[in-house]
Amino acid sequence: MIKVDYAQYTLEELMEARQHISADSENYPALMAEISARQENTSSYEQQQVKASFHSAEMRVKVIGYMQLLAALVMTVGLIVGLFESGWSLISLPFIMLSAAAGYTVISEQVRWYWLSILNQGLQVVSFSFGVLNYKYTGLGGIQIGFTWLTEFKLSFGILLSSTVRVTGHAEALAENAVHIDVLALVFIVALLTLRERQQ
Repeated sequence: MIKVDYAQYTLEELMEARQHISADSENYPALMAEISARQENTSSYEQQQVKASFHSAEMRVKVIGYMQLLAALVMTVGLIVGLFESGWSLISLPFIMLSAAAGYTVISEQVRWYWLSILNQGLQVVSFSFGVLNYKYTGLGGIQIGFTWLTEFKLSFGILLSSTVRVTGHAEALAENAVHIDVLALVFIVALLTLRERQQ
C-alpha cells in the first residue's frame, strides 16, 4: 500500500481523511500522529466549525423570526380590511399578537421566550374542517399534506402563500371533512427546539 505523507495535508484535509479512513489501514497511525502533532490547531479548527454551525443555525432561526413579524403585519392589514366585511375578523387579533411577540423574541435572541415561537408554529401544524367547525392558521403560508373525505378519501399536497386565521365556518361552505398537516411548521419547530437546546 502507498504511504501517504500527511504532513503535506491542510488541517481541513486531515479532518476529512480521518472521517474516511478505517482503523486497520496502514496509513491510520501516520494520520493520527499528524493530527496529534497539530492538536492545538485541530482543537481550534473544531471549535471554529462548531461556532460556524451554531451561527448558521442562529441565522436560519432569525429568518423564522422575521417571517413571524411579517405574518403579523400581513394579518393586521387583513384584520383592518376584514372589519369592514365582518366582525369575525377580530378572531385573528390574538394570533397577530402571538406572531409579533414570537418574531420579536427570536430576532432579539431571548431564548427563554422561544416557546412563543414554538407555540405559534405549533398552532399552524394542524388545520381541520369537520361539519361547521373549521380551524386554519397559517403565518405567511405553508407546505401542507391533507386528507379529505366525505363520499371518498382523497390525499392532497399544497403550497400556501397566504396568511389565514379561521376558527369557525359556515355549514354550506364546508361540504367535506378534512385534516391538513403543515410540514413547514414542523421543520420550523425542530429548528427552534434545536437552537434553544444549544443556546441553553
